[in-house]
Amino acid sequence: MGFVKVALEDWLDFAFPRLCACCSDNLLRSEMEICWSCYANLPFSVHGYGMENPVAKSLWGRTPLVGGYFLLNYKAKSEASKMMKVLKYDGGVMMAEKLGELMGEELLKDPNYRPFSHLVPVPMHPKKEMKRGYNPAYLIALGMSKSLKVPVNEKVLVKSKMTATQTKKNRLDRWYQTKHSFEFVGKGDSWDHVALVDDVVTTGATAERCLRSMYVNGVMSASLVSLAYTI
Repeated sequence: MGFVKVALEDWLDFAFPRLCACCSDNLLRSEMEICWSCYANLPFSVHGYGMENPVAKSLWGRTPLVGGYFLLNYKAKSEASKMMKVLKYDGGVMMAEKLGELMGEELLKDPNYRPFSHLVPVPMHPKKEMKRGYNPAYLIALGMSKSLKVPVNEKVLVKSKMTATQTKKNRLDRWYQTKHSFEFVGKGDSWDHVALVDDVVTTGATAERCLRSMYVNGVMSASLVSLAYTI
C-alpha cells in the first residue's frame, strides 16, 4: 500500500505540479505553498514582543495593550505579498498553520513575552468564510497553539456585519467600515491575557474594534499578534 501511495503522489505531482507562490518553481512534496529557498528569503521581523513593537505602536492612544508582535514585514508587490495572497485567498492552509507554529516558537524565545491565556482569531463574516473555505487568522492561531500550548477560542469573537475588502482603503475608511462589526460573546471563563490573532495588520482599525468589544465584555488584558505588518 505504501508503494501505491507514493506512486500515486508522484503521478499527481507530474500531472498537476504544485508551484511555489513566490518563484513559480515546482515544489517538493515536503514543501508547503512556497519553496524552501523563498521561505528563507522572507522578510522576517527583527522586532521583539512588547509595547515598542510596531504592531503595538499602531494602537498607541487608541486602546490598551499588553504588547504586540508580528513575524513578517509586509510590503505591496513583494515576495511576502505573493505569499500572503496565497495564504489568504488561494488555499494556503498548510502554510498558515506552519507559520503560526513558527511565530509561537519565536515568542517563546523572547524574554519579554508574557504568556497568553487564550488565542482569539479575528473572525470573518460567516458568508465570506464559507465562500473562501477557511479563516486564515484561525489557522495561524491553530499553529501558535501547537507551540504555546494555549487554547484557541474561535467562537467567542464574531463578525456580525458584512464589509467589503479593506485592501485598498485608507485609515479613515477602514475605521468607519468596521464600526459595529465585531462582538465578543465569551462568557464564563477567565479572560486574563488574550492574544488577538490576525493575518495582516495595516492601520489597526479592525484590531481596535475587536479589542474594544473584548474589553467591554470581560477581557482583562490583551495583546495583538499578527503574521504580518504593513511597513
